Amino acid sequence: MINEKICYWLMDNADAPICYRVARELLKDEKTAKNIEPELFEHKEMQKWLAYLKPHDPPQHRGMEHGCFDFCLENALPKCVQLGLHGGLPIVHDAVGLYLGRMKNKYAQKPCRGQFGGVLTANFLSLAAINDEDILKYMLESLDEVCKFAETTGYDIYLNSEERAKLMGVPKNWRDCEYFIRYEVIQEHGFSFPLIYDIIGLYRLYDLKDADVDNKINTVLSYISGDDFHSKLSEGYGIIVAGEYASGNPKYNGMGWSPHYPGWSDVADYIEKDNVPKLLFFAQNIVKYPIALKTKWFCDLLNYLDKYKTENGTYIFPKEWLPQKSGYAVNGFHMSFGENKRKKNWLEIESTFYMQLLTQHI
Repeated sequence: MINEKICYWLMDNADAPICYRVARELLKDEKTAKNIEPELFEHKEMQKWLAYLKPHDPPQHRGMEHGCFDFCLENALPKCVQLGLHGGLPIVHDAVGLYLGRMKNKYAQKPCRGQFGGVLTANFLSLAAINDEDILKYMLESLDEVCKFAETTGYDIYLNSEERAKLMGVPKNWRDCEYFIRYEVIQEHGFSFPLIYDIIGLYRLYDLKDADVDNKINTVLSYISGDDFHSKLSEGYGIIVAGEYASGNPKYNGMGWSPHYPGWSDVADYIEKDNVPKLLFFAQNIVKYPIALKTKWFCDLLNYLDKYKTENGTYIFPKEWLPQKSGYAVNGFHMSFGENKRKKNWLEIESTFYMQLLTQHI
């Protein structure tokens, strides 16, 4: 549900990134968006994050895809998208050249969910609407594997108490943990349990207008959008039992990045006590899926956020909800939309735009 009056208010008050996104994504005004592009490319935040996105040669970090640094793909690319960049712009396609090469070579193997880096990379490139055959092929194969996991494995992924008691060499800080993922689950499915990264990029496959693909996406979203997922699976999933487990020499790795809805059981309580930016980051991605819009969680979230609505129909959130600092984007560290903080109404602009993103699919 697009509020045109509010969109035009944003166009009159916001800086280039929000103006560009309002024109292109909400008002579908390609001509106006095109006219804003020169100003967008010159925007200080845009130039900074575009430079972070394109790795140095050699790369600054051994992985580059995954990490808390600003120059890691999982932080730089969603930030560029947040500021308005997309795969239809040549500068973006050029900036992600390193990762396109990895999709063609390093991650082009089956099962595709066998490598965590491939899952992350493909989904963020999908988020940016990078038009590339290797990305599409990977995303479709990845969807098949996650859908199969959801349909066949369900929520039975953990060792029971007797099995946990037999584990050897468990690091001291994990000995009291109840959630050890069975070795067989990883052996059979790899990283096929849904991850927050899937929620970020999977929705782009709706653009294919393929009923079979849509059904698979909906299967995955149904799997994570209910009480069973939130009560039976630990947030972050737990500890992976790996290494040479069968021969008595196991290794243990902490798992993370599960797509649990922040505040699933009580949104208001979560907002008042926990990481609100993380919730907002999750929300602006999950609302792209029709199933999520039908949850009580989403209804409760909108009801809570309405307390920040002004008489003019705009919104003003607490400023700590829209931070910009180094850290993982998926944890809400990069929520600002690039407005000049010297403007008196910067917070009203960013809060109002966020609400338009959140409600546009209703």
